[in-house]
Amino acid sequence: MKGARGCRMMLVTRPDYDPGTKYLSSWSQILIEEARAKGIEVLDLPGTKATKSEFEGRLKKKQPSLVVLNGHGNEDCVTGQEGKPLVESKVNAEILSSSVTYAVSCQSAARLGREVGGYLNTAYIGYEKKFSILHSHGYFKRPSEDPLAKPFMDFSNHIVRSLLKGHTVEESVRRAKEVGETHLRSLETSLSDPDIQMAAAFLSRDISCLVAHGDTVKCIIY
Repeated sequence: MKGARGCRMMLVTRPDYDPGTKYLSSWSQILIEEARAKGIEVLDLPGTKATKSEFEGRLKKKQPSLVVLNGHGNEDCVTGQEGKPLVESKVNAEILSSSVTYAVSCQSAARLGREVGGYLNTAYIGYEKKFSILHSHGYFKRPSEDPLAKPFMDFSNHIVRSLLKGHTVEESVRRAKEVGETHLRSLETSLSDPDIQMAAAFLSRDISCLVAHGDTVKCIIY
């Protein structure tokens, strides 16, 4: 895609058809509210709007500088509602060129992220391995209040918060990892609890497999 992307706009996909995507959708709503409070235009694709046609249409028309993809994925793609692909390696990866993309998705940084990061003036932040969130019983209808999910989502959301403050891709990843490490140290004080022990192990893996490809000195606010 050619042309400069808007510096005060982000697009967010929020499928919500299973527990994992419902949690990501709910916690992304917090970021949407924070962004709008800063005067940043948000293109929100919740639930059944998180489809390939809606996604491609908004990207081509609006050209947002930040794209946040929530959903399941693998090394070659990130999906939307009902697990249907939104962006795939060797299919439509070029649609993310000139933007900063953050994919809250398993494994997509392994191949898709490298391909996207190869485009000029483009960056891709994501996970080379599985991305995990633990959640507690009784919070399915109010995921953003779940204390077990909070360390994972504070860590993940901090990437977007940092980018929206004008930090570079590289700085935003570093700052998010610092937030994650702070939560990890707190969890490690209660490892006698099996749930906390598992949360610490999963959070540690999330932190270690978060990477950025492409133009890592890129900012979305300039």
